[in-house]
Amino acid sequence: MENNRAPFIRLGIAAAAIILLLYLPTREFLKMTFILGIPFVLFLALMRRNVKYSFLWFVSVFLLLGVTGLYIYSLTTLPDRIETRKILMNGESLLADGKYDEAIEQYRQLEQTGETNKMNDKIARVVEEKNADASVETARQLMAEGQYDAAQEILQGVPADTRAAQQAVKLMREIKQKGKVE
Repeated sequence: MENNRAPFIRLGIAAAAIILLLYLPTREFLKMTFILGIPFVLFLALMRRNVKYSFLWFVSVFLLLGVTGLYIYSLTTLPDRIETRKILMNGESLLADGKYDEAIEQYRQLEQTGETNKMNDKIARVVEEKNADASVETARQLMAEGQYDAAQEILQGVPADTRAAQQAVKLMREIKQKGKVE
């Protein structure tokens, strides 16, 4: 009877593990554990292979203590990193949807986690995306009015590293195909 339950128990454990991997805090914890666990295992193996109290043994012990301290420190900052990651993911999602003002408000929450430099960079990027999107919309309106020269001039000013740059390239091709501007 117990043998019949074993596959279901394994399946349940596998499903729980997969569900936990979808959870952001679990992924962050595992990332830090693996990143610092690999050097820990290597230094532990180096320590075990050397003669006790030799120079390399002391170096290995010192490195083990350093990796352990770094791991403990990284676990103490884990909640802030998780919160920062959530804010960044939500902001990127809002930016991709074209909700620029909401993305700016989302990125302003980075100030609470102490990431003011990252906040300023992300807000500057959102403003650049917003301006590029507005330029593309203005160019579309000018094209609808038949002002192809002005539209092309505006489209050439759209920065290439923005999401709106692809739309600007399409509109420039459309202008050139119509032969309105050379």
